[in-house]
Amino acid sequence: MTTKKETILIFAFTFAAFVMGTTEYVIVGLLKDISVSLGVSLAAAGILVSSFAIAYAVGTPFAVSLLGRIPRHVTILSGYAALLVLNALTIFAGNFALMFVIRVATAILCGLTLSLSIAAASEHIQASRRAGAVAWIIGGFSIANVLGVPVGTYIGQLLGWRAAFIVTSVVGIIPLFFIASVLPKSDTVSVSSMKQQFALFANRRIRLAFLIPVLGVGSVFIVYTYITPILENVLGIPKQWTSAVLLGYGGLTILSNWIGAKVAEGDSRSKLKIVFIVQSLMMLALAITLGFTWAAVSCLMLIALFSYALSAAVQLYLIDLADASAGGSKDFASTLMPVASNLGIACGSLLGSLVVDSIGLAYLPWAALAFSIGAFAVTARCHQLDQEHLNIGVAARVHTM
Repeated sequence: MTTKKETILIFAFTFAAFVMGTTEYVIVGLLKDISVSLGVSLAAAGILVSSFAIAYAVGTPFAVSLLGRIPRHVTILSGYAALLVLNALTIFAGNFALMFVIRVATAILCGLTLSLSIAAASEHIQASRRAGAVAWIIGGFSIANVLGVPVGTYIGQLLGWRAAFIVTSVVGIIPLFFIASVLPKSDTVSVSSMKQQFALFANRRIRLAFLIPVLGVGSVFIVYTYITPILENVLGIPKQWTSAVLLGYGGLTILSNWIGAKVAEGDSRSKLKIVFIVQSLMMLALAITLGFTWAAVSCLMLIALFSYALSAAVQLYLIDLADASAGGSKDFASTLMPVASNLGIACGSLLGSLVVDSIGLAYLPWAALAFSIGAFAVTARCHQLDQEHLNIGVAARVHTM
């Protein structure tokens, strides 16, 4: 591919990720309208949020494995087109059951499309741009949080909640056109059976690498899940300023993807250890400064700045480990980072709720600190195993000479 086509492909995949992120998150701002429209409680409507995350985490690896014999470019285009159609079909969702089915199916298609897009980018983009490309694609979800969700919520409240999904689908046609135009036709298929691909977890290095985002993302979400009550109830920030702080937080999460691209270049495990040291220090500083409003807000902004710094590095690490362990498993490996991230979000949110219920909001940073230290320890062990594996390879080559 030419550099120009590579740039267009990165833009198209990032735009598509923005559309998928908006599809996943915009429902949060429309839950009340949906609950009234479908005649269910707010808590029941909330199931549409959690079911999406669960379906994404559980369904994506199976979908990638089942469709592994189909050329990748066909699966990407058809999967993305199908999720746009499902989004538009919400206009016919007159009851909770149908909306639930649409959300679950859309979640699996989102996971399938994003995972294969990352795998395609890692294959077709030149090595020097690979880390940046993956960081931008993952960053599409951050941009969706900052721009897509508020705009979609506004449209849904103005024209009815279904309009938000329909408009998202219409906008989503733009990246579909670009992807179809520049994505190389590929004969890349999975040559491993589903059993062989799931057997990747027998590899100790892959299991450990999988834990990095579970702990790293979980650490951030222990705090982020309760960021609004922390701002208002602990730091005493007026409600009218909360949105501005959250907007600043969201903007810095976008910038964190750029940092993530730099972390993914070269010896990423060494850089990841630094990321988790910084994250641990920020969690410690937040715990100590909760009595000082703007010092604590500054800590939250720094946490946001490093919140996605691990994503591209771990994504590429998992792909490389899987490719070395079992050829033909690259597509399946591309699902592991999103699955681990969603698991981290679930674990972080659950632990956060337990902390809040038992000892209070002020202790959340301490729980997050424990997760950050765990992420550092696992990353350090991965780095050690990488060095051991490299030394064994060098020794074997010397022995055969």
